[in-house]
Amino acid sequence: MATEDAFETGSPTLTVPSDRLWRNRNFIWIGIGATIATLGSQFTALALPWVVLKMTADPLALATVMAISGIPQILLLLFGGSLADGFSPKFILTAAYLACAALLIVLGALLLVGVLKLWMVDAFAFATGLVFGVSVPASFSLIASALPAQLVPSASSVIGSIRQGMAFAGPLLAGALLGVASDSPTAKATGSQPLFALAFFLDGIGLLLVAWTMRRIVFRPPTGGGEPLRGSFNIMPALRWFLSDRQTLTVIGYWTVIAFFLSGSMRVGLPLLAEQNTALGAKAYGMLVSANAAGLFIGMTALGLLNRFATGRLWSIILALDACAALIVVGIGLLHPPLRWAALVYAGLLVFVGVRSGFVEIGWFSLLQQRYPDEIRGRATSVFMVISTANMSAAVTFAGWLTRHMPASELFFFAGLITCAITLVATALRVMGKLRIDA
Repeated sequence: MATEDAFETGSPTLTVPSDRLWRNRNFIWIGIGATIATLGSQFTALALPWVVLKMTADPLALATVMAISGIPQILLLLFGGSLADGFSPKFILTAAYLACAALLIVLGALLLVGVLKLWMVDAFAFATGLVFGVSVPASFSLIASALPAQLVPSASSVIGSIRQGMAFAGPLLAGALLGVASDSPTAKATGSQPLFALAFFLDGIGLLLVAWTMRRIVFRPPTGGGEPLRGSFNIMPALRWFLSDRQTLTVIGYWTVIAFFLSGSMRVGLPLLAEQNTALGAKAYGMLVSANAAGLFIGMTALGLLNRFATGRLWSIILALDACAALIVVGIGLLHPPLRWAALVYAGLLVFVGVRSGFVEIGWFSLLQQRYPDEIRGRATSVFMVISTANMSAAVTFAGWLTRHMPASELFFFAGLITCAITLVATALRVMGKLRIDA
């Protein structure tokens, strides 16, 4: 602890352990933490929707839980960057991991003893959203604050690959665990469900370990003496820039509408599709989420490999990918394969939807990051994240309301059809010269 404190106060006697990535102790600890945190989060990501559905049998209740977690994020994301400027990432992230671990362990204990209620799940969602809103800007600066500048690009790439790998493997493991729980007689009751509780315990214990790894990381002293940036709470310059940049408004407007219908329906519809249209239940849900994550990784990788080809053609490529994804989602809504093969059929289609998501999300995010002026980059990113979070909260609420009136397959059909119409209108406007993006 003493050496870490000395480093953070700017002692000239300490240096980063190694300038080689895989020999750098900070990178090793960051990688271990990212592996544990991402893998553990998959257990909660699968268990929480399943628990809500089993408690209420109401998709709108599930959508409400998802939306509630976004409310504090909307309120705090704009100011999380200022906290990251005023406090070290180690302090913020360690506190965040400990808080989330405590919440997960309490949630698991309530479920284990059979006293968990829906309002408690809502409170959990709000509290974790609060922690996320405060800590996410600090998480963005973690690698840059702990590694030499020349290692940041390669470290970011490796950590991103680790997270995507865990996002693929985690749902399969969690789905297998929850599938066993769903097949047991106790899963039919509303009382104690030990294996579902175990999923929350595993995530909570994992975050305790991640908090411990965070204490092993030695951070560079902040440039400028560690003083908070004055005026960093003022987001008006970023808002004025957004309103004055027509191409940025075009990108955000188009992306927001597509995400509202496509991504919102996917988030609410996947657990329902697994429950209503397959014979595997929670196992199928894990398989579908993993398939989508695999496609996401392929799409992100493809953008890097096709970067030269995509330059100057990004707008056209994204329109084409959105149209293809919309048609696939329509196909999911129309197909009714035998229950024995349904999970495999849907998983195969969702790989292609994930490819679209990975390519499009990284493409748009990279474009926006290049357009942000340096002096407002942090605040502009926060504004974009607030727009994204608010849009997703509204989208899942709308999708949850729709599922009260239609099964999951019809929700997919509706979402795909609307997305097709949006892409056709956007393509027509682009041909007419009304939507122009230099990308």
